[in-house]
Amino acid sequence: MKIRAIAYLTAVLGVAAFNTQANTLFDELDLNKDGFISEVEAAANSKVAEVFQELDTNEDAQISKDEFAAFEG
Repeated sequence: MKIRAIAYLTAVLGVAAFNTQANTLFDELDLNKDGFISEVEAAANSKVAEVFQELDTNEDAQISKDEFAAFEG
């Protein structure tokens, strides 16, 4: 039972760390702090720039935090 609890806690902490890292990257790229990443802003990170069109699922030429949550790079 303890091993299962430790494994679960490790997984939860790993997800939390990833989410924090993703939020930090989003905030760094959102230069004008409007809550979206434009294609110009995304150019500051080659990995995000590469997948910009893919992340922009609603095709509004910007990436929201929800859309950015799909980014794994």
